Amino acid sequence: MADAVTTPDGVPRRMEPVAGAVLSGMIERGGGTIITVSSLAAVTPNLLGGAAYGAAKAGVRNFMSFLHTTFRGEGIRAITVLPGEADTPILDGRARPPAPEERANMVQPIDVARAVHLAATLPARTVLQEVVVAPTRQRDTSGDLEISRWLGAPDNAKSPSAEEAGA
Repeated sequence: MADAVTTPDGVPRRMEPVAGAVLSGMIERGGGTIITVSSLAAVTPNLLGGAAYGAAKAGVRNFMSFLHTTFRGEGIRAITVLPGEADTPILDGRARPPAPEERANMVQPIDVARAVHLAATLPARTVLQEVVVAPTRQRDTSGDLEISRWLGAPDNAKSPSAEEAGA
């Protein structure tokens, strides 16, 4: 089912048909739970994730809010998990991939899994409509943002040296 929900680069698509495929059965049974993992970029987009990524994740969040407000009276719990910067392979594609010591303080995949488990196992009378999973210690991303700001800029644009950008 994951292929029906995301493209190879992780951008959500076709959520409506997937949700539609399970909603009727859930409604017939008197309730159910749909959980999606979006991103904190849905709430606070920035240069590290990019505009398209943030917009796609915001679309997921919006769709899940729609499901929640539309079907909660049918016993449907629609939950969106919004992880912050997480130590996953997507970081390897950044202009400056985080160092191992930076990754150690990031949200880990197991942290997101535990949030999903918590949301799924609460009694049916309770819904965590949105769950933000963020690192306790936020790393300084100012250098990364500056590098990303100039990535793809025209050759004649003045960009700071890697040293000035904190790389």
